[in-house]
Amino acid sequence: MSTTSSKRFEGQKVLITGASQGIGEAAAQYFARHGAQVAINGRKEEKLRTVLETLPKVSGGDHVIVAGDISQEESIDKIFQKSIETMGGLDILICNAGYQIPSPSEDITLADFEGVMAVNVTGVMLCCRAALRYWLKAGVKGRVVVNSSVHQLIPKPHYLGYSASKGAVDNIVRTLALEYASRGIRFNTVAPGAIVTPINDSWVKDPKQYEAVASHIPMKRPGKSNEIADAMGFLASEESSYVTGQTLYVDGGLTLYGDFEKNWSS
Repeated sequence: MSTTSSKRFEGQKVLITGASQGIGEAAAQYFARHGAQVAINGRKEEKLRTVLETLPKVSGGDHVIVAGDISQEESIDKIFQKSIETMGGLDILICNAGYQIPSPSEDITLADFEGVMAVNVTGVMLCCRAALRYWLKAGVKGRVVVNSSVHQLIPKPHYLGYSASKGAVDNIVRTLALEYASRGIRFNTVAPGAIVTPINDSWVKDPKQYEAVASHIPMKRPGKSNEIADAMGFLASEESSYVTGQTLYVDGGLTLYGDFEKNWSS
């Protein structure tokens, strides 16, 4: 976990969705700590104000709250307009907002399925579209990092909407990366494994379930939000200037099929 400060993003303008807690909050801390001016988005302004108060001050200008629902087109327009006008531009978009609803697939309601897809897929599309429109007009070689999940690859029974949404996110990122690579705009994905965040409180706060989760991870521990923020920072930086359309799995080895650590199949 990186806790050092630097000027690697000094003068950069960053918009982070879903920044009121967990990975999004850690990303806001990361970019501010490294010199970027940050616009933080979420649905609840009071939670964003709490995060805002903890962000280090930067030379580029004050950080800004842009509350709103990313699944709504009109809300997206307001979020991006306020972010760009207040910060004087936009260089990096971190699409972090997302959620999941558990249900046996035979019982899942259409409303719940569409609700997950609206935030996790439509929200990503709308944010990327808004950023692209600004960057193409302004001639900015922007960077997008989308927070996906290992479940864009690994099926997740009882979470059909979530699994479907993350598979869709992977293809959105790859499609946009190919479409805009020649114009210097990069799109990449971070795919976390089991991370200690509020979305996972059901097992994080239960010692037995926590140990059960850890036992399935080759590194034998869940990850931290800061470790995902570090990966986002890499993909948004010049250190990854020749990387686009890729997924960086940050999962403690979860996608290595840990059950094969001991050879039982041959």
